[in-house]
Amino acid sequence: MKIKTNITTIKNGKLSQLLLASCLAVTITGCSLDEDSDADKHNGETVYDFAPPTPKAGEEQYSLLHQDKEHWVNAEGEVVSLRGVNLGNWLMMEMWMLDNSDNPVGEGIVDQCTLEATLTERFGEAEKERLLDVYRDNYITDRDWDIMADAGFNLIRVPFPYDMLEDENNPMTLREDAWHYLDYAVEQASARNMWVVLDLHGAAGRQGWEHHSGCAGLNQYWDGDEVEANQERTRWLWQQIADHYQGNPAIAGYGVLNEPWGTDAETLAANVKTLYDAIREVDQEHIVILPGHNSGIDAYGDPQDNGMQNVAFEMHFYPGIFGWGEIGYNVHRDWLTCGQTGTTGVCEWRDRINALNTPFLIGEMQPWTGLGELGGPVTRATFDTYNELGWAVTAWSYKVLTTNGGQGNGTWGYVTNKGERLLAKASTWTCDGWNTTLDNACETPATIVTPTDEDAAYYLIVKTGTLDEGLEVTFDNLALTALDSEENILANGGFDTPGDWIEWSATSSSPEDDSLNVEVGVAVEEENILRISAPAGGLANGGVYQKVELTGGTSYRLSGTFTDINSTNAWAEIYLLPAPPINGEEVSAAAMAQIDLNTASKEEIEAYFSSMGTVDYEVNEWVKSALTSAEDADIFQFPSAPEQLSIDVTDEGVSLVWLPVDDATYNVYRTTSSGTDYMLLTKDLDAEMYLDSTTAEGVTYYYVVSADNGEESYFSNEVATEVFLAEIPGRIEAEHFSAQTGFQVEDTLDEGGGQNVGYTDAGDTLTYNVDVKQEGEYVVSFRVSSSGGTEGFAVLLGGVQIATVAVADTGDWQNWKTITATMTLAAGENTLTLKAIGGAWNFNWMEFAAN
Repeated sequence: MKIKTNITTIKNGKLSQLLLASCLAVTITGCSLDEDSDADKHNGETVYDFAPPTPKAGEEQYSLLHQDKEHWVNAEGEVVSLRGVNLGNWLMMEMWMLDNSDNPVGEGIVDQCTLEATLTERFGEAEKERLLDVYRDNYITDRDWDIMADAGFNLIRVPFPYDMLEDENNPMTLREDAWHYLDYAVEQASARNMWVVLDLHGAAGRQGWEHHSGCAGLNQYWDGDEVEANQERTRWLWQQIADHYQGNPAIAGYGVLNEPWGTDAETLAANVKTLYDAIREVDQEHIVILPGHNSGIDAYGDPQDNGMQNVAFEMHFYPGIFGWGEIGYNVHRDWLTCGQTGTTGVCEWRDRINALNTPFLIGEMQPWTGLGELGGPVTRATFDTYNELGWAVTAWSYKVLTTNGGQGNGTWGYVTNKGERLLAKASTWTCDGWNTTLDNACETPATIVTPTDEDAAYYLIVKTGTLDEGLEVTFDNLALTALDSEENILANGGFDTPGDWIEWSATSSSPEDDSLNVEVGVAVEEENILRISAPAGGLANGGVYQKVELTGGTSYRLSGTFTDINSTNAWAEIYLLPAPPINGEEVSAAAMAQIDLNTASKEEIEAYFSSMGTVDYEVNEWVKSALTSAEDADIFQFPSAPEQLSIDVTDEGVSLVWLPVDDATYNVYRTTSSGTDYMLLTKDLDAEMYLDSTTAEGVTYYYVVSADNGEESYFSNEVATEVFLAEIPGRIEAEHFSAQTGFQVEDTLDEGGGQNVGYTDAGDTLTYNVDVKQEGEYVVSFRVSSSGGTEGFAVLLGGVQIATVAVADTGDWQNWKTITATMTLAAGENTLTLKAIGGAWNFNWMEFAAN
């Protein structure tokens, strides 16, 4: 992969092992691997300056892990490539992972605290606990551990809440069943040579306002009257965990606080030191994981300088999500290949981590959602890159359930419940008067489906209807074909006879009582077909079905044709469901039962929770195939960016010219907002020139060009039809840059409205063309915001640095403050550049006033 050539990592390969073996073979005469590693310089101990051996991922020996500089190392001294997933929504629940609809389990139930409160209020404390046990016993079972092992995962991060261990009503007292589920996780992992990160996802009082800490809006680990008590309880809890698991080789590390963002970075670092000290009183062997703030890890400094040994840092990286670009190839390419400058993305973090000689855990990331087939190679490249850097990584998350099921273009779950039960659909609202094959259906085209892992009876249902107008729809040549045998398992799919199909009504208790006229095997010209019709007036809805026997694990393809004949407000659908339709009831593609915990009976809730253990799974096969392949992912082998893009505005339009790139075609983009919102004008261009004749007078246009060899390069330099020249003294709006790298423009909530720039990383730049009217000293006001504070930026005039400006914590990304700096400017036209020294700041405007 090209990605490997862009990242310099410390690799020992076989060389250091051979050197070590050579040393052992010549101990009689002595051996020196490095003149600086003699015993005199290390208090009598010989230290060899080479990396420990790094077996191929998955071939490391399974034993207790510890820190060796920036490496995760086992007891045999091998660097271990840790790659895995989170068991989100098992012991610590997040409602969206039970369904992607509004109010997935009932109105007002937004997190684990409101879920438990609802069950307690309705059924009492003991019954609430029993129902939660039913859920936990079924959400993750032995089959899940086998699936994770089959994917090659060897690291499982287990999020849990404090009150699963501590008796909430008796602080600093363990529950009688405290260790039941964590012990189960450790035992299952150990049996499969997997390591476990114990992740305290919800501490006493909760460590942030987000719902995933267990109680949305609660931040009493950091604020309020109970702070001291909650923090003491957390230190106590970690001592109990450390005592229980000390010496256990299955534990990779203790994740002391998940996303503890309810405070500033300095307070977090100081508090985590107390948790570290508490653990070390009991357990000196296991790695303690130091959680990053949303502003980074800088507040910790060098852990060794602060007396912390055998530790690792943790951050969560989500390219393409949460405002970090958009889901797609480009955002992952930029992150994993260090950006266009080769110094951003993972390379910036590589340098930071290596300078601290501390291991790194990417505790959460999501490289496959929404990417479809591309999600496989992107996921493999992400795991491989992190492991090459020596980082451990666990994706969020192993399992997500949805109402309709299926992976689609990739859900957040490596597995989800099977879906794709609506096989094909057309409606007059989407395409009036259709006459087509099912694989060209205008609303839901027929695709290949794998309905069940076990042999099972299903029902193919043909349904059509109208709201209040006339209906006539025909079907013919239906087939449900097993791909492995090419056998069509449907009977009479050509409707040559009246048999094999059962009529049903979705509106009446008997088909004879509804307004539908269902004709199986009716002759039309030279064909026999299925025709379903209804007169105008009133709702009509129903059709026919037949039972089919499916083979577990087999994929099937639906084919056939359907035609709409002058229907109005009508639909035609084909379903594959595990139960036959019931007269008088609508059918649904829902693959997972829905429930309202506010009103459902205990029996219904127990059945719903129990179903989690038996629901058919759909694994993201794109990801599984990529992760288990013997070959590296064939991705990020993109060409060089086109160079020296130039522009010429003529009477015919805007002419663009650039230098050629070998073995590539070109894509041309245009925007009216420099550096963002590029619109593709043309693709696969095979010439190094382009004429844009679609411009409008009085509009400034910005252009970039990319090269494409099947993968797209970085953009060329940006050129513009007209450049805004800002006068100094005066105010310059942030979005009026003439060039930029790395920033994004967004609507601002600052007074006056408009836009600001943000999503800042170190190394990002903003360049403005300015006209300084008079040489002299200026007071410059910068309108900025930051959640956590940052080193800020350098100011360059004509490429020469003239000032640096730090940005303090303003409390939030849209909580704006004005800061000032004094600098001297030379007169005349020039370029003024802001270059980010640190990330995590937003910028709205700057104003220059003569001092």
